[in-house]
Amino acid sequence: MKKICNSFSLMLPLLVLTIIVSTSCNKDVPAAEPNLFPSSGSTIGEVLNTNPNFSILKAAVTKAGMLAAVSDKNNVFTVFAPSDAAFTASGIPLAAINALPAASVTSIVQYHIIPGRKLMSSAIPTSFPNVQMPTSFIIPAPNTNPLVRFSNFPSKRGDKLWVNNIPIVTPDVDAANGAIHVTAAVVSPPSRVLLDTISREADMSYLVAAILAADAGVPTGSRFQDYLANPLANFTVLAPTNTAFMAMFTAQGLPVSPASFSRLPATTVRAIVAYHVLMGRAFAANLPTAATPVPTLLSASLPTAPLLTIDATQGARGAKNPSYSKVTAPDRHAINGVYHKIDRVLLPQ
Repeated sequence: MKKICNSFSLMLPLLVLTIIVSTSCNKDVPAAEPNLFPSSGSTIGEVLNTNPNFSILKAAVTKAGMLAAVSDKNNVFTVFAPSDAAFTASGIPLAAINALPAASVTSIVQYHIIPGRKLMSSAIPTSFPNVQMPTSFIIPAPNTNPLVRFSNFPSKRGDKLWVNNIPIVTPDVDAANGAIHVTAAVVSPPSRVLLDTISREADMSYLVAAILAADAGVPTGSRFQDYLANPLANFTVLAPTNTAFMAMFTAQGLPVSPASFSRLPATTVRAIVAYHVLMGRAFAANLPTAATPVPTLLSASLPTAPLLTIDATQGARGAKNPSYSKVTAPDRHAINGVYHKIDRVLLPQ
C-alpha cells in the first residue's frame, strides 16, 4: 500500500468538512408543518387512544406532552410505533414509563417521530447507505447546539422494512394526519458519539491507538478523532477488533502492541483508518446483499485508491485481503454514525 499511503495528504480535512456539512441535513426542522390536505378517519392520537396494543406508547406520548399534537389534524407526522409487546421485549414495561423522568420519556418518544412528513413505505428508498430522516428529538447539550436534531434511518430491502436496525412489522397504518409504522422493538436514540462509544469497548483499544497514531502531526480540528467526535457527522466504521490488529502486526513481523503503530509511517496509518470509514450510515440490514464495490473515506480523498467490497453475508474485503473480514458484532449505534466490529484489518494495497 506504499503508493496510496504516501499520497494520503492533508487534503482529507477539507474533504471531511465538506462531507459533514453536506450530509448533516438535520438542522432547523420545524416541530410540525401544517397538514394542508388532512384525510378523513382517525388521527394518530386517536389510533393510540383506541388501539389496546399501543397502551404503553400512549402513556409515553402523554407523558412527553405530545398527545395533543399527534391528535391534531392540522399537523402531520410519521410515527414509528412500538406495540406493547415491543416495549416489553425492549425492557420498558408500562411501570418503567411511569417511573422514568419525563425528559427521558420525551427523548424516546421524539426519536420515534418524524415531523412534517407522511412517509409511507413506498417512499422509503432501497438505496445504500440508509436515508436520513430528522426526528423531533433535539440533540441535547453539550454534544451540539440546540437547533440540531437526531435522525433515524429507515430502509427497505424487498418487502422488508427497518428503522435503524429495528424491523417494521406492520407498515403503512394510515391516519388522518400521517402514517404509523409498527416496530418490533423500541428505537432507542444513541447517547454518545462514535469516538466515545468505541473508546469504551475493551476490544477496540488498538483501533483507538490507530486513530491517535493517524492523527500525529495533524492540527486539532482536522484529525480523525475530531471527525469521529463531531455530532454532525454521519459515518459507518468497519471496526477491527484488537485480535484483528494483532494478527496484522504478526503478519508484518512487528511487536504485537498498540505502540507498533508508531513504527509505521503516519500516512500508512491514516490510509488504513480512512479505508475503514464509509461516508454514510449503514446498518447491517442495509448492507449490500451481493458483493458490491463501496467507496470509503480513502477513495474519496484519493480517486485512485481501491474500493472496498461488501457483501452482507460474507462481510467486507479490502483490495489486498485474500478473504473477507466477517462482521462479528453489528450495529453499534452512535449519535454520528454506526460501527460494525470485524475480525480482520482491511488493507487497500
